[in-house]
Amino acid sequence: MIRNPRVLLLTMPFVSVSRPSIGISLLKARAEEEGFECHTGHGNLRFAEIIGLDRYLVIDTDLSHALFAGDWLFAQDLFRGQIDTATYLATVKANAGSPTNFESLLEARELVASFLDECIDRFAIDGYDVVGFTSTFQQTLASLALARRIKDRFPEKLTIMGGANCEGVMGMELMRQFPWIDAVFSGESDYSFPEFLRRRATGASVDDVRGLIYRQDGVPRVAGPQDRVHDMDALPDPDFSEYFAAIAASRLKDRINPTLLIESARGCWWGAKSHCTFCGLNGDTMKFRCKSAARTIAELERQSERYNLKSFSAVDNIISHDYFRDFLPALKEKNAGYNLFYEIKSNLRPEQVKLLKEAGVWAVQPGVESLSTPVLKLMKKGVTAIQNIQLLKSCREYKVEAAWNLLFGFPGETQQHYDELAATIPALYHLRPPGAVSPIRLDRFSPNFNNAEEFGLVEVKPFSLYAFLYPIPPEAVANLAYFFEYKHRDGRNVQAVMKNLEEPIRIWKSNRGGDLVKKYGVAPELMVVDTRPAHAHRLYPFSGLQRELYDFCDEIRSLKQILEQASRLTGRTIEANEESVQTFFDQMLSLDLMVREGNQYLSLAIRTDLEYQGLEQYQTPLAA
Repeated sequence: MIRNPRVLLLTMPFVSVSRPSIGISLLKARAEEEGFECHTGHGNLRFAEIIGLDRYLVIDTDLSHALFAGDWLFAQDLFRGQIDTATYLATVKANAGSPTNFESLLEARELVASFLDECIDRFAIDGYDVVGFTSTFQQTLASLALARRIKDRFPEKLTIMGGANCEGVMGMELMRQFPWIDAVFSGESDYSFPEFLRRRATGASVDDVRGLIYRQDGVPRVAGPQDRVHDMDALPDPDFSEYFAAIAASRLKDRINPTLLIESARGCWWGAKSHCTFCGLNGDTMKFRCKSAARTIAELERQSERYNLKSFSAVDNIISHDYFRDFLPALKEKNAGYNLFYEIKSNLRPEQVKLLKEAGVWAVQPGVESLSTPVLKLMKKGVTAIQNIQLLKSCREYKVEAAWNLLFGFPGETQQHYDELAATIPALYHLRPPGAVSPIRLDRFSPNFNNAEEFGLVEVKPFSLYAFLYPIPPEAVANLAYFFEYKHRDGRNVQAVMKNLEEPIRIWKSNRGGDLVKKYGVAPELMVVDTRPAHAHRLYPFSGLQRELYDFCDEIRSLKQILEQASRLTGRTIEANEESVQTFFDQMLSLDLMVREGNQYLSLAIRTDLEYQGLEQYQTPLAA
């Protein structure tokens, strides 16, 4: 029994130091709503101070995602002498990207033990009854290492964990392997966490606290189905106050530009309908739940005033459909000067992208993933290639940053799919290129993982580097792992299909100013300026029907719609226009001024205020 427990929630390395943890900040607010004293500590920020921000960023970005360097730093402290350090370091050295990156890891390693020791006093562990850790990305080993020190020094303290790395079988295995962890919360714990504190305060049993993994007679048990938040409006605002106090007191404060996090929804409305085959997000909490527009706007206003910031990043997997009807128009009307980031579905219409920008959404992650419709169908994205291209065009036109990756390696894809894509990409050199081009990962909870045999994925096993993190039996590692290696049953080399794409993508990613733009108010009525790489730099004059139809295809149009528009403009029948329209559109396609998918067409030139001079001699007449 713990009377009126004092609670400390910690976020450990490695996660971004410029974003507060929304998980512990929300739980702090929930605990205090229920009358418990709760504080947050930011070990990630402290470790960045100790090893230097530059080293921290190298490990967090360049060395962590593929090499697990952040987790390894703390594994070699926690399991000293039990893991193969020499082989791991040889792997990192060969893949670190630069000697400086590798040296950053070695230098940071020397400071891990003293950092962990310091945390005991720095966060005043002796004054708390419950110490909790959040674990997402690469925070598990740092959390386990500090939790063990706490338990060794203060056996009476309750040590608990939660976060994405604790969901389902992963949380159960954490309890099996690490006896110094007293409880793990699987899934959402907005209500189960305060209930757990209440039970411990009164000495009541915790065996029916939803989503709790606890021990009974030394054996891990699951208390019941996961907690679920049904009314998102009922949640408090996350309390980021101690994060900002830590930033203000840090010697790194002049180098860190914090972004506020906001959660306006949980789950994924598209995933609930058609789970993208490669996506491992949400675990057992796919059902979409959303805050009302009024509630989210009120939270933006309160948090902006509290922390004197206008920049927000939404942690939602996908923006709500309804937000285009109420939330975004209301933000546009308020004109409060917020800078927002949201994840979106990529089949937005141009007017929806325009509304995003007018509402203050300056950046999006649209989940484009591919520019091949057959491949998009294989991954169950629910969009087409031409819709993705329209989205990239709209983002460029309305100055919305679009971060996206090109994925390949999907079961069922063919060489033809990528050869066709290679032929399309040169037309897109003026649009935002993919950030990364990579084969799909096999993530826990994804359909590809859950139904690997069905998808022809065989020899599934945890990433081999997990062996350098956990000196425990392989079956236990398999339960803790989130990322998995695999092979295709047919033995194909997925990299081979990308051979013809390598050069077009290289040109695209290295484009420095090549463009395809529309200019009005000149003679003739419209001039299209083409300065894209691998294209002859030309000015293309449009007038009359050609200009009308090119502008009409600023968004995706079917051939039927185009011919009906031509008929309205000319007064002639559809049949009378068909041959000349098709001749014109064939020329547009041959010049990469348009793209076509089936019977749908999209103009590619974007509106711009930029001035282009010195190309007049390259004016090229179009077909009559």
